[in-house]
Amino acid sequence: MYYEAYEGRGRRRRERGYRRGGCGGCLTGLLFRLLFFIVLLALLAGALLYILPVGLMNVEPSGVELSLQDGLPNDRVNVLLLGLDALSASGQRSDAILVASIGYDGVRLTSLMRDTVVDIPGHGRQKLNAAYAIGGAELAMQTINRTFQLNITNYIAADFRALVDAIDALGGVEVEVDEGELKYLNHYAYNTYRILCRTDAEKYARYADSTPVTTTGAMRLNGLFATAYSRIRYSDSDYVRTSRQREVLGAMLARLRERCWDPLVYARLLMAVRERIQTNLYLPELISLGEKVLIANRVETFRLPMEPYLHDDGSKIEITNLPASVDALHEFIYGE
Repeated sequence: MYYEAYEGRGRRRRERGYRRGGCGGCLTGLLFRLLFFIVLLALLAGALLYILPVGLMNVEPSGVELSLQDGLPNDRVNVLLLGLDALSASGQRSDAILVASIGYDGVRLTSLMRDTVVDIPGHGRQKLNAAYAIGGAELAMQTINRTFQLNITNYIAADFRALVDAIDALGGVEVEVDEGELKYLNHYAYNTYRILCRTDAEKYARYADSTPVTTTGAMRLNGLFATAYSRIRYSDSDYVRTSRQREVLGAMLARLRERCWDPLVYARLLMAVRERIQTNLYLPELISLGEKVLIANRVETFRLPMEPYLHDDGSKIEITNLPASVDALHEFIYGE
């Protein structure tokens, strides 16, 4: 099985093997692997209601039948995480799709590859990322539940700027840059800065005088450079790029735990992302999930489709053995 775990700041695993072509939303890729992180912001939400009224982030469900699977263990909560270029854009496909399985023993994060061909209820066989474009988060949840026999009823969607601002609100994150990555880091940082300025030049002017990184080794990167670091894909493989994304994930969680005693950190995080996310979770649910994530000392990751049960023709991915894939997913989420 392809599982990977974080316990604190362990050594990064350099992975080799399966590789996808194309950029595929590389700017937003890290954000979408970190979306579950925003449930932490609810921990002090009760004290911050004068800043963020209850329900401001919530989107009411549309009443779509979600094809829930009966008989699954109830010791974990599954939440669908959706990464979008912009929350306000209609009819867009989701750039990244993940299932966050949250329990007191840790967080298990499953990446569902967006080019996977599935049966979208009422719309035939299409790529998984089309479900959101056709019917929003509800149809995406229904499609995933029906395909992978899950019981997802809640979702969190965010755009990529939430990541940049959240890392800055934490005061940056610690990562380790090697020689091969350094070659591309500053290029990606400049490219990311240009994209940010197209959305809000005044806000992101703070990066105008950023100093290029010239050394390797362990260092603290701000939101701009940490996002750029996660985008690097030409120095090695897509596997290693996702390893960098998980390294930043671990660094963000470690950084938050270091400063969990400081209510100003939560306030800054909340203000940074409050306009960048949508969810149908309500305040008590967010608080409960946030508590579980904060005390968890282990983050495990998984990916579907998985080898050897896939066929990739360069534009779409077919699951060649769905029952075996579903069994592997349930084993990952719920254990034996």
